[in-house]
Amino acid sequence: MLTTILLILTTLLTDTAHTEAFVSGTYGQSTHAILGESNGGFGVHARSIYDINTTHRVFGEASYDWNKSRANHWVENADYDLLYPYLTCDTVGGGLKTETYSFYGGYRMLKRNIVWHIALRFRAMQSYRDVDPRPKNKVTDLNVDGGIGYLHNNYAYYLQLNVGRYKQNNDIKFYSELGESMIYHLVTPSADYVRFAGSQKESYYHGFRAGAAFHILPAGEGWMAAVQYNLLRVTKELHDNTYIPIGRLTNHALSAQLGYHAPLWNASLSGGFNMRRAMQYIYGAAVNNYYNLLDKRITYAENSWHIGIDASYTLPLPFGKLTFVPALQYIHILRGDAATSTRFAELGDLLTDNRLNASASICYFFPIHRKINWFVRPVGGCTYYTTTTRHTWQVAVETGIAF
Repeated sequence: MLTTILLILTTLLTDTAHTEAFVSGTYGQSTHAILGESNGGFGVHARSIYDINTTHRVFGEASYDWNKSRANHWVENADYDLLYPYLTCDTVGGGLKTETYSFYGGYRMLKRNIVWHIALRFRAMQSYRDVDPRPKNKVTDLNVDGGIGYLHNNYAYYLQLNVGRYKQNNDIKFYSELGESMIYHLVTPSADYVRFAGSQKESYYHGFRAGAAFHILPAGEGWMAAVQYNLLRVTKELHDNTYIPIGRLTNHALSAQLGYHAPLWNASLSGGFNMRRAMQYIYGAAVNNYYNLLDKRITYAENSWHIGIDASYTLPLPFGKLTFVPALQYIHILRGDAATSTRFAELGDLLTDNRLNASASICYFFPIHRKINWFVRPVGGCTYYTTTTRHTWQVAVETGIAF
């Protein structure tokens, strides 16, 4: 949440217009079966804030990322952590290639004591594999956000609203003459919908997001605080001759933050609570490919809470400057079911494991000519899963120009 607040602070309130363009390379390893044994890739990014005049500002960013992982197991979806427990799984798995295109842009007006903005965020992603089983996931994630605020005594009191649409096509194909592996559709983190196991290889996810946030932000130095609520609702349908929904996921997320922002440093403490509910559709006998809906019931209920700290510090140097950004977060999940399937018991434990996330980056800006700076930013992060004792780590290096 700190990232969101600082983005608003930078794009809406500060007077510094700037542009960054950079490339990145990443590599990581893991003992987490869903994520695979290793992954690596590269990215191209650009972001800019441009002041038309003292009243009008436009801002935006765009990126392309390519990633390849090895030895992924079970889950064949993109955005699995967003969609569980309604996942498509098999027992074969394999490495995945992922391409992600992202865009964010908007307009801000600041006149007298009133500031408002409107912005559009779009993410398109595809993940695929070149050997059986061959998933081809296509994701479109579109969000519109806007807000209005009032500046008084060096502080902005800002109300922000957002609404969005989420879609994912999840298709699995087999080309080998040796046959096909079983495909499963989970309805809890450790149990599948037995009725549709094996033959249903085409799934479709669709839903919406909505949220609201209230921020208190300093125009310069001072305290910052925020409270935010987000709703996600996604339905999974099977499209192999049935076109029927099998489940609907609803997630309520409430979070808050308190921190302090200064010209050379900032720090904050954040926390939140999530309620995840999965409603399964129960069908009777199929007649002429028509399934009679008998009932809808909540088959999985999960509550979780998280707490985290974020900070940054900029150290001016005789030539350039260094910026340090550490972060630490703990997530505790109160699982709403017990393992009912030996096949997916380990998968259920991995999906709902408590975890400790830690990350840090250091960025060096070196002046080249007037306002043009070259920078290099090493980034490192790790996650430790406290129950299964699995772990992941990843490092990245970003380098480019800023002006």
